[in-house]
Amino acid sequence: LFPLPRVLCNPIRNFFMNTIAVIDYGMGNLHSVSKALKKVSPSDQILVTSKKSEIEKYEIKDYNQIDNEELFPKFSPYKRAINYPYFAPNYPFSFYKGKFVRDICFNLENRIPILSVGSNRSPYQLKRKFSLDQDICVTPAKLYDSEVVYAASISAYGSLPATQWPSNGTIVDLNVLWLKEEQLNIMHLTEAVGIAYHFVKLKQDSVKLRDFEYSNDIYGYVSLAGVLPFNGTPKRLSAIHGMHTKLDNVNEYEALLLTMSILENKKQSLEQWLTEVIDNKQYRFKLHKNLEKIALKPKSPNWEIIDVKSKGDLVI
Repeated sequence: LFPLPRVLCNPIRNFFMNTIAVIDYGMGNLHSVSKALKKVSPSDQILVTSKKSEIEKYEIKDYNQIDNEELFPKFSPYKRAINYPYFAPNYPFSFYKGKFVRDICFNLENRIPILSVGSNRSPYQLKRKFSLDQDICVTPAKLYDSEVVYAASISAYGSLPATQWPSNGTIVDLNVLWLKEEQLNIMHLTEAVGIAYHFVKLKQDSVKLRDFEYSNDIYGYVSLAGVLPFNGTPKRLSAIHGMHTKLDNVNEYEALLLTMSILENKKQSLEQWLTEVIDNKQYRFKLHKNLEKIALKPKSPNWEIIDVKSKGDLVI
């Protein structure tokens, strides 16, 4: 499954010596790899092996892996709402054998690529949707000729979600989630396809993967209601990096404050308002209808809507 030599390490850390295993796929002399590892990690044992019995003793590990709390923070409901779209790594990662791993750990050939424009970029959100026991993989990508803006809807957890908006010349740093068929059904349910989002096939060449070539179709989700106008125009998510952007950006907290001022006249804190949004589904649906009335829709979308039927209960 892996085209390059893979470095694995025994998870015993700190005061104990690590054993670093380099998997030999028979593609060349790994003596130089072994010497380089020994130079940067002289206190560790280096093992070059092609034996399955030896490889299974080790786990994929990244010495530079970021803190688990940054990947999977423990948010209160309020903090979860205002911290959307959450931290997203700029490198490939997988959920592998119940753990977060910085790498591609699966054969992607028969998987369905889904562009992630909002919180689906984040390990935190993917863990909530799938759990670490689901073998999923994420790879960096760039979206061309679109901005990532706030949708005219409110999620069940109180955030203003993201969606695409056509913008010639704009390039946005995102990622692609590679799913199996049964995992795609879970994603349809969590995206509330048919109520909150359309499932779409993206325009050819509008998405390019960073680390390898891919010429088949890539899919995604686009807000069914449309885009939320702030003083008549969409606003970008400031947390998502883009180049040649044409719209102003705000963070989630600022966007929620602006939305509250549009939808509510009574004086209350953002936290009080979001508590009602999260706890009162009928109130949330009412707000969603009001947002739908003022939503903007693109004249020339970079996608084609795909009619799908999912099995199970939508998350709304």
